[in-house]
Amino acid sequence: MQSNIQEAFVIHSRPYKETSLIVTFLCRTSGKISAVAKGAKRKKSKFAGHLEPFQLLNIDFRGKSDLKTLYLAETTEPYKDFLVKESLYSAFYINELMNFLLLHSDESEQLFSLYKDCIKDLKTKDNVEAILRDFELNILANLGYQIDFFNDLDSGKEIDIKKNYKYSPQSGFRESKEGYDGRIITDIGNRNFSSEALKLSKEINRRAIEYYFEELNIKSRVFFR
Repeated sequence: MQSNIQEAFVIHSRPYKETSLIVTFLCRTSGKISAVAKGAKRKKSKFAGHLEPFQLLNIDFRGKSDLKTLYLAETTEPYKDFLVKESLYSAFYINELMNFLLLHSDESEQLFSLYKDCIKDLKTKDNVEAILRDFELNILANLGYQIDFFNDLDSGKEIDIKKNYKYSPQSGFRESKEGYDGRIITDIGNRNFSSEALKLSKEINRRAIEYYFEELNIKSRVFFR
């Protein structure tokens, strides 16, 4: 049988029958896949200690259906903890986001790298809000939902830092007397995350993600951090 050995992260798991788990992985080359880890709940399972989130793994799986069978899961490096609990909670949010936004077999090495770098940053840096906002913008762009922070939808002109704009996830920014400050909008586009830009980016990202949740027939969830 063909081997599928590759790097992966666990982004979700749930019990399956008495002793097994169904584990959802984000893989470097295969994208999002789900696999049955048979006997994983047994104390002497070969998977024991190797199916924890936020740990880089080497895995091998087989199967032609959407639900694969897991044959191998091994950690590739010692586990590094998060600096603070807020970072850990944020990492769980990132996993939820990946699990709900990605389709099975969405293949993107860039997306894998974005996720890997985000988890590394959450473990080693304390600017949690900026890390989350940056990742949300990156994943939206990677999935084809990029937000244009530089151009007025109606006129096609560059956003004026002296004017205000309203935002809609379906279209983008339009000039408006009552709206968001153009300077802060362009700051977000340039990833210049002042406290004002972080606050506005959180609001805009949330609106965009909730819109695409609805588009994908996913019930809107209140887990944004």
